[in-house]
Amino acid sequence: MPFALPPCEPGGLDRAAVAASIAAWVTSPELAELAAHFDGELPDAPPAEVLEWAAGFSAVWDFRGGVKERFDTARVDYGPELDGRLRALIHELGLGGRDQPSRDAYDHVVVLGGGIRITLGRVDYTARLLADGLHTRTVAGLGSLRRRDDREDREAVRLGLGTVDTEADMVMMGLQRYLQLPGPTTEHHGDGWWHRTWPARPVGDVHVLAAASTRPGQRANTADTLIGWAEHIGPPAPSDRVLLVTNDPYVRHQHCDAVRLLGARYGCGIETVGIDAKAMEEWHRPLSTTELLQDLRSAIFASRNLYAACTA
Repeated sequence: MPFALPPCEPGGLDRAAVAASIAAWVTSPELAELAAHFDGELPDAPPAEVLEWAAGFSAVWDFRGGVKERFDTARVDYGPELDGRLRALIHELGLGGRDQPSRDAYDHVVVLGGGIRITLGRVDYTARLLADGLHTRTVAGLGSLRRRDDREDREAVRLGLGTVDTEADMVMMGLQRYLQLPGPTTEHHGDGWWHRTWPARPVGDVHVLAAASTRPGQRANTADTLIGWAEHIGPPAPSDRVLLVTNDPYVRHQHCDAVRLLGARYGCGIETVGIDAKAMEEWHRPLSTTELLQDLRSAIFASRNLYAACTA
């Protein structure tokens, strides 16, 4: 069974439990074997040192060159036998998490943005959860002001969305389509961000945030959008439960970021799910092994950061 995500219940983060979960993950036989296939030897050391080693070693899985988008990740042919084993080990490391919420009510549902098809998949899945009876006070779609490229523009036209300028616009158009929303009721702007709101919808208040970037010259990343959500839409109360919607294989690293940035700071509960099989079939393209390894690298960095926050 794949590793469970680090726990984060409402009422204050159990830092010891989170640290133990991450320690078990980073010192696991699965990660050790995976590293060994790339001539790495997991050190026999305290978890913090293993995490630092893994973060450095994971440069062998950086197929984006630090700047490429996920769909531009380089491909490597490992051969059928090794490729199958690598993918099995990655699966056991639990990058995908669960594909169904554990509860039928949350205070906030947060949908993370991304590429055009997967954003629509996440929004489609969220809309079905709400139609099937999931209760919430707010729904928020998060994105950045990253401009769409020609490929995504063509796909937006093919899907009937028309011209989509930015990632956040795409999240907004997806929510408008699947939640049947009119134009936003209110809109606020700031330096490098905007926030649009549809209050008192049947599913609760709906928000879309184009978050500001904390990295000059680069688009807002997941951490930026989560911080922006808390600043412009939140902050969540210690008693609140937040459901984060993303997809495999991004669940683990985005969950770790949310636990560190929201759970540890505000004391709220964080649960993160990936989209279900129906949404995966309709919206998700098959990922190469190098793409999976790239997101394992992201999970290592996010786990290292969360572990440090819990043991400081």
